[in-house]
Amino acid sequence: MSETINNNIDYHRKFRSRLNALPLEFKCEIGEIPLQKGMRPSSRKEKALELLNKYHIDFIEIGTGTNRFIVKYDGYALKIALDHEGVADNMQEFAICDSLMPHVAYAHEISKGGHLLVASYCPAFTTHSEMWSHNASIRNILTEWSKRFLLGDVGLTQHNYANWGLAPGGRPVCIDYAYIFPASLDMFKCICGNRSMTFAKGDFSTYKCTECGKTYEDRDLRAKISREERMRLFNNVKGIEMTQEYEMHPVDPKYIKLNMNPDEPDPYDVAVNVSDHINGEPTSGWYNNFY
Repeated sequence: MSETINNNIDYHRKFRSRLNALPLEFKCEIGEIPLQKGMRPSSRKEKALELLNKYHIDFIEIGTGTNRFIVKYDGYALKIALDHEGVADNMQEFAICDSLMPHVAYAHEISKGGHLLVASYCPAFTTHSEMWSHNASIRNILTEWSKRFLLGDVGLTQHNYANWGLAPGGRPVCIDYAYIFPASLDMFKCICGNRSMTFAKGDFSTYKCTECGKTYEDRDLRAKISREERMRLFNNVKGIEMTQEYEMHPVDPKYIKLNMNPDEPDPYDVAVNVSDHINGEPTSGWYNNFY
């Protein structure tokens, strides 16, 4: 069957990069923080705050993790890498978020160096009991993920509650998923020689060898994955590279309205509205290049 293509249809749409709305000098200086040697984590955060204020960036401080400092910027979560692991964390989330949707705060846009990431803002749980009130939904999500991924720092434990939050509409989503790997458990070998493992208990934080019963914390297994291996996950990610705040780029023709009936909804608008509902008003520029 032949297919007729209408060459008069415009397959381009306007995309916005929130990273390109930031001053270039700010992005260059903030990108130097992970490169500093011997700087204490607290000093790295202080430097990030200093630069945000120096360039008059309108922000609200959200929190600080082990390797990243997070602020709310223009309605989104801006994740600032404080060291090399923070860069890898940003790249990891950007690389894997599509595979985890719709159960994560979507990673919309990343700087080419990986030191800045724009994600949907979903307020974090402030207590373990608040997270536990959604344990049934979170357990279902983790059960689904466990069939395809190695899960790290997202289990139903006391120290993971701030890695989960609420999306618009009140459903729980994971907001820090930098240690979820698309890896089969049989890539890890127990000291007894067995390569098959399963979860030891229902909180999704401890694995058990199916032969000898030895248990491993999720951090023990993920420690076997090097930063270089994590960075390689990012190499296969495709996106739109932008140098300006607003740019026109082609989109998939399936999202372009071909029906000339003015009363018919535009599929592109419908797709954007659905994405807004799922992700919490996503930005359109995904992959960003500013130096």
